[in-house]
Amino acid sequence: MASRTCINVPVSVLALILSATLGEFTLASPSPAPPAFSNQTNAIGIGISHATSGFAGSAWAGGGAVGDFNRDGWSDLFILSGGSGNRADYLFINNGNGTFTDRAALWGLSAIHRGKSACVGDFDGDGWLDLYVTSAGAIGVPAAGQHKLYRNNGGTSFTNVAATAGVAFADPTTESAWTSVFGDYDLDGDLDLFVGGYAGAPSYSEQHLFRNNGNATFTDVTPGSGILSTALPMAPNAARFIDLNGDRYPELLVVADFKGPLYAGSRCFHNNGDGTFTDTTVAMGLGLEEYGMGVTTLDVENDGRLDLYVTNIDLPPSATGNKLYHAVGNGTFTQNAVAAGVAAGSYGWGSAGVDVNHDGWEDLVETNGDATPGSAFYDDPSYLWMNSGDGTFIESGAASGLLFTQKGRALMRLDADNDGDQDIVIVRNNGPLAFFRNDLVHVSGTSWLRVFLTTDASSGLAPNGFGAIVHVMAGGVERMRVIDGGVGYLSTSELSAHFGLGSAGTVESVRVTWPNGHEQTLTNLAANQTITIAYQPPCSGDVNGDGSVGPADLGLLLGAWGTRGSGGAADLDGNGVVGPPDLAILLGAWGGCP
Repeated sequence: MASRTCINVPVSVLALILSATLGEFTLASPSPAPPAFSNQTNAIGIGISHATSGFAGSAWAGGGAVGDFNRDGWSDLFILSGGSGNRADYLFINNGNGTFTDRAALWGLSAIHRGKSACVGDFDGDGWLDLYVTSAGAIGVPAAGQHKLYRNNGGTSFTNVAATAGVAFADPTTESAWTSVFGDYDLDGDLDLFVGGYAGAPSYSEQHLFRNNGNATFTDVTPGSGILSTALPMAPNAARFIDLNGDRYPELLVVADFKGPLYAGSRCFHNNGDGTFTDTTVAMGLGLEEYGMGVTTLDVENDGRLDLYVTNIDLPPSATGNKLYHAVGNGTFTQNAVAAGVAAGSYGWGSAGVDVNHDGWEDLVETNGDATPGSAFYDDPSYLWMNSGDGTFIESGAASGLLFTQKGRALMRLDADNDGDQDIVIVRNNGPLAFFRNDLVHVSGTSWLRVFLTTDASSGLAPNGFGAIVHVMAGGVERMRVIDGGVGYLSTSELSAHFGLGSAGTVESVRVTWPNGHEQTLTNLAANQTITIAYQPPCSGDVNGDGSVGPADLGLLLGAWGTRGSGGAADLDGNGVVGPPDLAILLGAWGGCP
């Protein structure tokens, strides 16, 4: 992996303010910096427009994906053109300064087709990000079997291998697929694929689970997997593989349209750990939206639990607005979008959870809009809800400069210029793209950390840390993010864990919990940098996960001495008791990591 640019911003000393009443000095925390965005679409070289027609639901299209496709440490952009006017898709390679050049033709992306959605993942484990694109086929009569799996040829070109890989179609009779997502549902170390969608009638609903065979091919394992267990068909718009109950096996969350007499609506399929799934939507408190469009994950209250935000239509009584599912533990949720202030989101599509002003609290960005002129939602703005730190949000889109109306579809987050803050890309249906640069002023109170993960083929872990949890302790506050493929509506965001850290100048620790359960910890890092953490296998005796064996590990083991059933990392031999055999293992590895 190429080294990444790290931008170090000096952290100011907190001002000492004299208290007139008490006659003493007290410490005052800086106020959060206001969010600020500017539209830089043309200035950075991506002033393009989406245009498509001629297939069912074409007014819903407009997707793309973020990925560092040439591994130079700068995020690139893949944008679906829609195919109208014989226009191929766009591949904007970052020039290393936050501007882009379209290299699609050079990279072999010359197909003229009606693309719908895109997701990224290294499906063959060679270290290079690949692309999966759902498609309605070439211009003309819509056709099945036209999805694309673009294999990355070492950061210089792509080759469509969908046919030989076995994923050129989901349903062989229709081109209905709207969403796709990579994830390692069986924890065997390679990325599997879910594809789902519909084409205007329940008979055209589809959900397909493709298991990666480990040899650049896939097997459709949908029958018997449990994802077809609903009494009614689904109309999928977005999906994610993500562990929602803490057992390390990722659930399959499918956000879907048209909950009612013909369709089942959104569903969550619990991963049974044996290659099958069980529909546990109701028991988990999920699936309440009537017209599920997009989904994003975030930790609203910094409580270490992953919350879910699902976009919907806000048109009571038939549609009751966006849903914010607050995790309450044991894989269950309560829905509190109204109390949080984020329910009234117009006609929601793409969204992202991201701390735009680095105050330490994740905010929400959403794009909206109906495609029908004269409708109640035609000219609605995109929204930026700023997290107040108490479980509620304040809408600040217009005030921040995030000015976007009409038919937004995909929304992606990325740090295009490697300055530490996250920028926003919105793909418009049949209209111009918009890139909003985050112009946050980096002063005291705006520290940050950006984390990428990497594995190797022998680790038995999915590439790029899919399924890993990243905990960052800074300023005495622990925050959590998950690397899960980042798929929202028709799109994939940057595969990073981004943290705003407030006024913290030092990161006390970064703890990665890998999908195999191994924890790896780095300590005493400077804030305001991008880091890449490579997986290091566990070593005998390393109780605290810092990669070495020494006094700190001995102290932890002795502190847990005699513990039964909950010795955790100190139970080195895994027999459920912390005692002499564990001490022997630790002393045998003293001073290193074999």
